[in-house]
Amino acid sequence: MSHEMLVLSAREIEDLLDLEGVHASQMRAFERLGTGEACMAPKVSVPGADGASLLTYTARSAQEAPGVVKVIGFHPGNPQQGLDPVQGAVLVLDGAIGRPIALLDGPALTTPRTAAGSAVATDLLARRDAAVLTVVGTGVQAWAHLRALTRVRSFTTVHVVGRRAEAAEELAARARDELGLAAEASTDLAAVAPESDVVALCTTSTTPLLDAGPVRPGALVVSVGSFAPDRSEVAPDLVGRADLVVVDDVDTACAQAGSIIDAVDAGAVDAADLVPLGRVVCGAHPGRAREGDVVFYNSVGVAAQDATVAEEVLRRAREAGVGTAVEL
Repeated sequence: MSHEMLVLSAREIEDLLDLEGVHASQMRAFERLGTGEACMAPKVSVPGADGASLLTYTARSAQEAPGVVKVIGFHPGNPQQGLDPVQGAVLVLDGAIGRPIALLDGPALTTPRTAAGSAVATDLLARRDAAVLTVVGTGVQAWAHLRALTRVRSFTTVHVVGRRAEAAEELAARARDELGLAAEASTDLAAVAPESDVVALCTTSTTPLLDAGPVRPGALVVSVGSFAPDRSEVAPDLVGRADLVVVDDVDTACAQAGSIIDAVDAGAVDAADLVPLGRVVCGAHPGRAREGDVVFYNSVGVAAQDATVAEEVLRRAREAGVGTAVEL
């Protein structure tokens, strides 16, 4: 028997989602992970040529909720062709009968949900008086993090750090013009890290960009680029120096996050000491204990995040009558 499936393009998703909505969806994701309501399978990663990976994420935000499956192709060489390194799609299945009901653009969901997840962590783990933000990277995730993190703290100074001075200045100028931020460009992370209250690393680096030395007491360091065993944005000594190490999911981090895997292997941190963000969100863990504590948050990205943001987009699309119905 044929039925209709709703298809949503990247533009349609971007128009439907606002910062408040995607942030709320990520709060729900981590709250449900913390309470055990969300169900998700282990992330699957299949390596490809030239550093590429095929990634799959499968979850329900609750037992009766729709099934959500995201398939992502990560191709690090894409930016050289003017393309996002993350490509893919999200399939939503009816929670009651399993029928496909929606197909959504993958990057349009992944980019904002990743940054919003970091914003949830920043809101809970950064000092309340955090004033200086440093964002490392000049791609789509760096821009998304500038938008999301400045929503949860009133930063007086923002550093944008990139390998190329012109790319860093371009993003800093955009932050000044579109977000009204006091943003400055830099190519020297070690020079700006000592004054930074929050450092967000948004790269795909295979070698650590930040070690313990330049990190100031009381800082929060966020890494979203250590999403695979061969990706590592921070050195083991930084993870070891942290008074609290929080991850999106402990099993996922121990299997997939290069920074966490390296730190555990080096004896800098014990896997048993890793704290899932969901426990902090639902109040089962207090989070930061002291103002001077260094806190590290590693985000691999988990399927429950995709499930809740897909549900939010689909709800808004139905209310607005947006999308293209395709008969299957």
